[in-house]
Amino acid sequence: MTREDRPGDADDGDRDGDGRDAARAGGAGSPLRRLVRWLAGSARGSEIVATDPVVGGGVDPDGPLVPGWQVAKVWLVVAARWIRHSARTTAAWAGRRRRTRRGRALLAGLLALLVALPTGLTLGLLTLRDGRAGGGPGGSRGPQVMRIGVMAPLSGDLGNIGGSVRDAVALAVDESNKSEAIPGWKAELVAKDDLSRPDGGAAAAEAFAEDSALVGVVGPLSSNVARIAVPVLDAGGIPVVSPSNGEPELTAQDEPPYIRKRPYDRYFRLSGSDAVQAKAGADYAVHVRHRTKIIVVDGGPFYGDTLAGRFASYAIAAGAEVLTTYQVKGDGADGKEVQEVAEGIQEFNPDLVYTSTGYLFASALRQRMADEAISVQILGTDAMLSARYLDSAGEAAEGDLATDLAVPLSRLPAAGAFADEYLKRWGPVVGGPEQPAVPDKKTGSPTPTPSAGAAGSAAPPGAGSARPGGSDGQDRDGQGMNTPGGSGSSAPGARVSGEDGSGRGDEPLAVTGQEADMIPALAAYAYDSARALLRAAAVVLPGRVAVDDATRAAIAAQIARGSFAGVTGQVAFDAFGDRRDPAAVIYAIVNGRFVPTVIPAR
Repeated sequence: MTREDRPGDADDGDRDGDGRDAARAGGAGSPLRRLVRWLAGSARGSEIVATDPVVGGGVDPDGPLVPGWQVAKVWLVVAARWIRHSARTTAAWAGRRRRTRRGRALLAGLLALLVALPTGLTLGLLTLRDGRAGGGPGGSRGPQVMRIGVMAPLSGDLGNIGGSVRDAVALAVDESNKSEAIPGWKAELVAKDDLSRPDGGAAAAEAFAEDSALVGVVGPLSSNVARIAVPVLDAGGIPVVSPSNGEPELTAQDEPPYIRKRPYDRYFRLSGSDAVQAKAGADYAVHVRHRTKIIVVDGGPFYGDTLAGRFASYAIAAGAEVLTTYQVKGDGADGKEVQEVAEGIQEFNPDLVYTSTGYLFASALRQRMADEAISVQILGTDAMLSARYLDSAGEAAEGDLATDLAVPLSRLPAAGAFADEYLKRWGPVVGGPEQPAVPDKKTGSPTPTPSAGAAGSAAPPGAGSARPGGSDGQDRDGQGMNTPGGSGSSAPGARVSGEDGSGRGDEPLAVTGQEADMIPALAAYAYDSARALLRAAAVVLPGRVAVDDATRAAIAAQIARGSFAGVTGQVAFDAFGDRRDPAAVIYAIVNGRFVPTVIPAR
């Protein structure tokens, strides 16, 4: 025990008058002690420990207030003791000389010091407290950090698609930070390669679930990956906005309305589902192309477990006859299976062959049909939307059709500024879906694409040239990924519409349609997915000091109730997490190019 703390100290006689008040300054219930507790944000008698960080009564995600704040607190107590001791000694000395001019001057100076020193300490500590607790641009610590995750294939055959998704999200994050759209917070991007495989998706989801600063994930792209990853992310309470998942079961679309329940409360998808794509294809085949005798080739789980079956059901409901269905391994081109289907076509003599396989099987079948002089039209899915199909099938592919759920940028009225900014920063996607697989294959001159017919049906694509579309990867849906496709042209200088100045305002189109279609369509959907998360975060995060489950729940709720004009159109979700009014696209191969026609939602 120090001399200053002993109750029987030799200076106890000085505790009368001025000395008594000074001695009480360090007491347990003194205003000074209470000030220290208030500045530290702790209740009387409480402690600040590493497991319970506190700043002004709120949680500090950066950790406990040790050692810096504790040192300042201890220093303040020690300083108070020194002031008390000095005050007693000086007061006694000044009291004996208070009748002299020099004594009165010294006493006045002492009083000024006793007032100024605590005031200065308090102001300094308040500044320190504000600097720690501010958490925003005005604080010494700078803004809090929250993260947006991207789960996509960043390597392999689909790495170019996944890379474009990541880059589009980076644009949205940078725009948010530049405009300080979320006061007190800075957004960061963290990307995980799901390898377009369920095991890769599981690993990525587990890593995201452990990130305490994560507010949501854009992706996955593959339905096969989503089946594994979405339950993990949902269990971790992480909002998910996918640009492309075709699997209907992710939002329980097949359940009867009276018992339908949402499987994952924080999952949203920006594209349509296999049900939308299958119906669009069936309606187009039967009502527009007037096909009534159809053979179905089911490519199996890599291309949607139920896509071929749904198409068959919708085609029958529309009045067509499904002659037979072949089950094949759609991710390859097995010669025996190709031959079996070709022989069946000769036997049944259909007027349309529907295939939910990848481009390898479809092109091999088209070549075999050409060798045997079979001129039946093929209708495929987005898995067939590849320049490699055009190169492999050659002139025999002329007139073939394919469906997709991602509208190409040249057909998105509000995509002009987004495409311009993307190309300035990242350039065309190397080996992307809109580029010929053969390097010396040149593009033709752009021509207008056909307009939609009555009642929402698209008129058959007419003559003209456009850049090829679809996925350069072999797998549909990236093993479930609705890959981007197609092109066409938009006249330079066309106007685009929207709500703000980042690719969504009423401004001139800075790039042509063919230039815009050098960007995979899924990039635009990923950009809008990121904006949905960022817009929700801008409503929820200001005033908060940490990302916790309550914060994520509020962000998911804000996404659900939000609506905005995006690059891909109006972005809004229904009660199950599906996009309201998703569009579909029908492509026709004309003059060696995929020419798109957008079919609006009904």
